[in-house]
Amino acid sequence: MAMFKTRDIVTAIEIGTSKICVLVGEVGEDGRVSIIGRGVAPSAGSVVKGEVESVENAFDRLGQALEDADRSSNRELGNTGLVAIAVTGCGAESYQGVGTVFIKSDDHKVSARDIADAHENAKVQILEPGREIINSSESYFLLDGRRVRHPLNQNAAKLDAHVHIVHALTTRMDNFRSLARESGFEDSMTEVVFSPLADECGIVSDEERENGVLLIDIGAGTSEFLVEYNSGILCSGVLQIGFEHVANDLSIGLNLPIELCRKLLEDGSVNHMFHDRLDHLDVPDKGGRIRRIPAGSFDTVIDARLRELYEVVRARIAEANVSIAPESVGVLTGGGALLERSSELFRDVFDMSCRIGQPIEPGGAVTGIESPRYSTVWGALRAAAYFNRTYGASQDGVSRVINAVDGLLSRTRRSLENLKGSIKV
Repeated sequence: MAMFKTRDIVTAIEIGTSKICVLVGEVGEDGRVSIIGRGVAPSAGSVVKGEVESVENAFDRLGQALEDADRSSNRELGNTGLVAIAVTGCGAESYQGVGTVFIKSDDHKVSARDIADAHENAKVQILEPGREIINSSESYFLLDGRRVRHPLNQNAAKLDAHVHIVHALTTRMDNFRSLARESGFEDSMTEVVFSPLADECGIVSDEERENGVLLIDIGAGTSEFLVEYNSGILCSGVLQIGFEHVANDLSIGLNLPIELCRKLLEDGSVNHMFHDRLDHLDVPDKGGRIRRIPAGSFDTVIDARLRELYEVVRARIAEANVSIAPESVGVLTGGGALLERSSELFRDVFDMSCRIGQPIEPGGAVTGIESPRYSTVWGALRAAAYFNRTYGASQDGVSRVINAVDGLLSRTRRSLENLKGSIKV
């Protein structure tokens, strides 16, 4: 496709287990992004648990979504300045790195260069062969041992940057990059963002970022989580457990076809049963006869699987030595969030309030993404808009933002500009 940029156009791609989604947006002078094109195609087995299972099939499905997005955007896809790809799976892991610099200026004020160097030093930890850093986000800083969020221009002798770092297997990441490349997007205009970070960009409020948030995205094949406090991400991760496992458990436990179980979960039948406190659900069995299945049978199976998911998330957070702030709230998103029992069990397991997260302020000529199913791709589009605007404003070779994701999330309005290599998203 021709890449002649006439408007400030950005694109987001989500290649998920159940669907492949593309959004095309136009960035306004105020930095807000409006959706002008959308395309969705079923993954149809080309993606399994967040991993590309069949490159050829995924390419065909992505092509369908891209064509629909291009047509609905009045053929603006070819003017894309930057495309962000939301990824999960890929063996993604995270850790907290710590980088230190000593302030050598005569006035002992922390400079943007000091912050950039501390951030880079935090990424020095050697990864296993075949892994690469895909995102890095400043969690908080220490100035002479005192914890702060914004160290710029403060006086100190030593600066420690605590940085949340996400890394993944390069070979699996390359599958996503190859799909974008074969679809016409040059490597230089393609950035990758870890799915829970994309969610955070699209559905979490400033107040939640500051007071603390536990975000969980229940997708079809995987679930992602993220913990944030004082506008700094403290940990994140991905589990190979998704809502497809709930459908599979119902299929096995209730002796029903898995296609029927998916339908009952997706069309609201199970939700209706729980919400209206019905004591049973009538469903056709494999022979076409009607079976009357007690509501308690559905509840037992769903409860066991979702509790397991939440308990694993809680254990992963504990392993990262992260504490959830008392005033934190829960944000549940993804297709699995549409089941009422998901939020009820969240509150029970984590003993905290919970809301359903969906795209915030998705404006534009194209609508219809006001659902938790579109949280990730909407967040990726907002990230793409920020990346593109920041890169375009660069004035010299070292002025790429050290952490575009962090800058978007924290809304600090800092003038800090650093190295693009720090993002690598």
